[in-house]
Amino acid sequence: MGESPSAIGTRAEVEIAAALTRAGKQVYLPLCASDGRVDSIFADESGLHRVQCKTSRLLGDVIAFSTCSNTGGVRKDYQGQADYLGVYSRDLDQVFLLPVDELPSRGCHLRLGPARNAQHKGLRWAGDYLIGRSSPKR
Repeated sequence: MGESPSAIGTRAEVEIAAALTRAGKQVYLPLCASDGRVDSIFADESGLHRVQCKTSRLLGDVIAFSTCSNTGGVRKDYQGQADYLGVYSRDLDQVFLLPVDELPSRGCHLRLGPARNAQHKGLRWAGDYLIGRSSPKR
């Protein structure tokens, strides 16, 4: 039997907090808001930043993840409630940090390699958002 959704989410939160810490950020975790819209907060030279943690799926050369919650069939984005999405790729053992205000409202893709149709415009390259480790584990 696979991991429960709660266990998968907890793993993502831990990996994202660890990556931010390794990157020199001070990370703060909520004590009593496990169902809140923010999973962690980090501090750096520009202030405090709210982070919502997400897990991803590896689909060939694309890392896919949701940019909204889906509770009871109701989708809700994180605009105004979180500053960043921290995305954990279990497949690559990597963490990505993306500004919420630059993301689509439902889902997003990060590219690891060029698109098959040679498209370049509008692509989000995973390496631009990677925290820490410099190369994928493949």
